[in-house]
Amino acid sequence: MSCFINTKYLAPCKIARREMLGLSVSAAAAGILGLGAGRAAASNVRTTGISTGPGHVVKVHMSRMRGLNFPHAEAARIMVDKAVTVLTGELDPGRAWLHFVKPTDKVGLKVNCLGTKMISSMVEVVYAVADAIRDAGVPDENIVIFDMFASNMMSGRYVAQTSPTRMRVLAHKDARYQKSWIHTGKARVKFSEIMLGTDTIINIPPIKDHDLAGVTCCMKNVTFGTVEKPHVNHNIINEAIAHIWALEEIRSRVKLNLIDGSTVLYDGGPKYNRTALVPHECIYATTDPVAMDAIAYELIALLRAENGLRTLADVRRPPRYLDMAEEMGLGIADRKRIHLESVELPRYLKPSA
Repeated sequence: MSCFINTKYLAPCKIARREMLGLSVSAAAAGILGLGAGRAAASNVRTTGISTGPGHVVKVHMSRMRGLNFPHAEAARIMVDKAVTVLTGELDPGRAWLHFVKPTDKVGLKVNCLGTKMISSMVEVVYAVADAIRDAGVPDENIVIFDMFASNMMSGRYVAQTSPTRMRVLAHKDARYQKSWIHTGKARVKFSEIMLGTDTIINIPPIKDHDLAGVTCCMKNVTFGTVEKPHVNHNIINEAIAHIWALEEIRSRVKLNLIDGSTVLYDGGPKYNRTALVPHECIYATTDPVAMDAIAYELIALLRAENGLRTLADVRRPPRYLDMAEEMGLGIADRKRIHLESVELPRYLKPSA
């Protein structure tokens, strides 16, 4: 599957920066949507002055980026490239992606397919990322899309691909786990060799409510989604999320969090709950997983309040791991210190037949 962009359907975009989260974004200064990706050479990457850092989250909104149930592939690619160019301060998407991947890297795209096809990492968004890193020079055979269970991936519309000469789509059953447990705090883990076989991970979660941790977005997708028997840490889930993310196996690999915010599940997660799934039509990008999870918490809290539900604290599942993670130096949880940079793109116009 490949995404193709027809620029005749695009108008100049508008960019707005503000320190609040909403379900819609107002536009301010006019700009130009940079689509000249091409195959960029690593030597062309700007090595200083990158604008991203702890507490910086980019939110890209495009009205009508979704069809009836799923994103438009073309819209997803536009939004993904815009998110990384704004995050890095680059104009060219190819050079922006080379801040996070090198052509020689073995790149893993970590998805989340627990919520069926309705609230998983959408195929259209994930393949847009795959196409973008191909354009940055990473060959197909160096890319793997992976998650825990093959059955969940199938229900999320992914098709298994095991050929080593093509982009692979694998579940943990297609490889082994570490032989020995790693102990960190009170948690213990054995990582999948699929994850350990990567140099770089692009973390591509959806935004969901979680029945234990309150929120599942960036941090839980990796800490509980790349390990054997994740249930062994459920009784200490908040502590486990923070301590497992602090391990070198994760921190050295996760270079970018690219969040599929096409929809949001604000109750009944992490599995699909039809009554609490709403369109959001956004893509987020950040190198700070704690800050993004704090934004996800704010969004879920807003939607719960708007729909007459009790707070996560009231139902005894606030995401306590956020403050723990900040105390451990993993990112910024304090909303007042998080810079949410919002970009409003023109609404998507589907090409006529």
